[in-house]
Amino acid sequence: MRIRTEIQRLMKRKVPADCKAVCRRICLAGCLSLLLLSGCGEDAELELFYSEMEAFTDRAEQDFQTLSSIDPSSENAVNELLSAMDSLSETFAMLAEISVPEEFASIEEIADEASSYMSEAAGLYHEAYADGSYSENIAATAQENYNRAVMRMDIISAVLQGETPTGEAVTVTTEAARQS
Repeated sequence: MRIRTEIQRLMKRKVPADCKAVCRRICLAGCLSLLLLSGCGEDAELELFYSEMEAFTDRAEQDFQTLSSIDPSSENAVNELLSAMDSLSETFAMLAEISVPEEFASIEEIADEASSYMSEAAGLYHEAYADGSYSENIAATAQENYNRAVMRMDIISAVLQGETPTGEAVTVTTEAARQS
């Protein structure tokens, strides 16, 4: 029952569906930009960035699908959850390692934060289920970190699409405001 509740909490944000949409939007934005750039033969750095972002989104989509396909009544559900969280942590670490071109400098710190939050979430889930026990408080903190990581992934997607990120936890600072 605990694992069912935990998986339901993780999926509360509709991450699998949102992730697919986010992943598609990132890939679409990347592909469109690649098409525009490939005709000009310019900016290999930007092409590499989009290629690495596409690899990240493919892997993230797989990880979220794995997480959502866990059968909570399975004898191995806890191990599957922890393994899925470890994989997500590795995938988000991949995001943090992507070299960000100047055009998207604003997402570099956000990617690092997303990676840090997902790593913390994975570690806390391991702690919450340590020694065959379960700590609801630690699991709740893990869930909070997971949500923060996913929110940052959504922000990155919006920025890559040329949109202004929105949300109560989002503060947008324009270039003109930073120079003042």
